[in-house]
This record gives sequence, structure tokens and C-alpha cells, in this order.
Amino acid sequence: MDRRRFLKFGVAGALMAGGLGWLGKRFARVPVLPGQPIVYPRHYPMLRAMAAGLLDDALPESGTTGALDRAVQSFITSSQTLAAAAQSELGQLLNILENPVGRRLIADLGSSWENASVAQVQQFLVNFRDHPIPALQPGYHALHDLMMASWYSQHSEWDALGYPGPPFKLA
Repeated sequence: MDRRRFLKFGVAGALMAGGLGWLGKRFARVPVLPGQPIVYPRHYPMLRAMAAGLLDDALPESGTTGALDRAVQSFITSSQTLAAAAQSELGQLLNILENPVGRRLIADLGSSWENASVAQVQQFLVNFRDHPIPALQPGYHALHDLMMASWYSQHSEWDALGYPGPPFKLA
């Protein structure tokens, strides 16, 4: 490789790294205010799609839309119990994945979350879980664990699991 080509690649790489850094700061900034949710209505379609992908077999055959809405609401409620630092990180992740650029770069999803099929979302989740950049893998685990805990903590879902509830009642 000659010097001119090397310099072109170097400049292009620096511009791309700077541009991605700017995008990350621009779209990922999430102030955490006490008592305020970090999940906004613009995140709902993405969370519905992820709930459908993660809870595919657990969702009732009838009333799937209502079940997805319950899953999203439970996710929002659960996210408010996290520590402020964890809420901020979760908010940043949601903002990046909701953004068209982040959705394309991280999720490799060209269509919107509303138009994504369950299979596309599940493929994104597998790719996100097994991402070659280890720093992104905790993002998958955070979304997965919070969505699963939110879903299975709902009393209305215990009957389908055959779970009678806790052996004791808290006062």
C-alpha cells in the first residue's frame, strides 16, 4: 500500500470514528431525574418488538397485543426500580437502538421496529447476544433479563406457568 492510500484510509477512519462518537453522544444522552421514567413513548414500538421476540412462546395465542402492552408497561415499571446509573445506561441503550442509525449499525435492521418481523427481532437478539464486540453483550443481557423478570413477575402470567405463587404472603 502506498503512502497516499494509507493517508486516505487513515483520514476516512478518523472521520468515521469521530462521527460515530458524535452520534453516540448526541443520541445517547439520558438525564435521570428522580421519579421520571427513562422509557419514552418513542421506545414503545421497539420494546413491543423485543417483547414479541423474547416472549414468543410465552405469549398467549389470543390477545397478543394486550400481552405485549402489559409486557412493555411492566418493563417500564421495573426499569424505574434500577439504580440511577443503571437507568442512565439503559436509557442510553434504548435511545441508540431506537435511533435509525443505531438500529442499522447495532441491530442491522433496515426497517422500523414496527415493521420488523418476530424472526428479524429474534435474529437481532441472537446477534446482539453474541456480538463480536464484548462491550455490547451486556446490553443484550440487560434487555433480556429485565424483560423476562418484568413478564414473569406479573401475577396474571403465573397460571399459564403452573406457578401457584409464593408460599407466603408479605404483610
